[in-house]
Amino acid sequence: MGYLDSHSLHRLSHATLLVHSTRDSNDLSNNLLQALRSVVGGDIFVVDWRNCTPTLRTLYAPERAVSREINEAVHQHLGDNPGYGKRRVPMSISDQLSPTAWSRCALNAEAYGRVGQKDGLGLDIDLGEGRMLTLNVTRATRGFGDPERTSLALLEGHIRQTLGRLQARSRRRHIAHRLHDRALSERQREVLVAVAHGATNAEVAARLGIRPGTVKRHLEDIYVKTGVGSRHQLAGWLADE
Repeated sequence: MGYLDSHSLHRLSHATLLVHSTRDSNDLSNNLLQALRSVVGGDIFVVDWRNCTPTLRTLYAPERAVSREINEAVHQHLGDNPGYGKRRVPMSISDQLSPTAWSRCALNAEAYGRVGQKDGLGLDIDLGEGRMLTLNVTRATRGFGDPERTSLALLEGHIRQTLGRLQARSRRRHIAHRLHDRALSERQREVLVAVAHGATNAEVAARLGIRPGTVKRHLEDIYVKTGVGSRHQLAGWLADE
């Protein structure tokens, strides 16, 4: 990991604040785009999601920097960038291809070259289950500095923290909606969640200050309202989308 001077540290701090200020998935792509612009200098910035939910939007800055035709060419010839999809640390085209080799690529001829871009720095963040977030910056000159690479690399941890927070919030909302839909009482909700997370009747009783027999009666009512036949199925019911 390279050294960051005070200017780079200031820009990274601003970027991390932008990422952590994200309130919901609707704001996520835009905040990531602004954070990317803060830590890496360039002409065109891209936040791209692969196999993610529709609410996670692919964004360019400037917004109209790339036409639909060129965007299609980029995706058609992504294979010309040998690092695409595998850049677990920030990596540029110029790290992998000489100017001559790059000039022969369709990705350059049909996309980058048509908008005056000679290099690109990218980071591919593996989100599991075939999902990926790509942060990419292109510029009209070749080469990216160590502070830019280091800052982009450090940003990944903050992005993962924010994604985890948003996913946990979505999960809590999902659980609340499922419990509300089945007209469960507040006590029944407490019992269901505890049992779904593996607590025994005795543990639930101790936690809630009630008798184990009361827990059992609540469970019987929960089974009727949810249509679930056993405590072992409650976790699956709660997680079911």
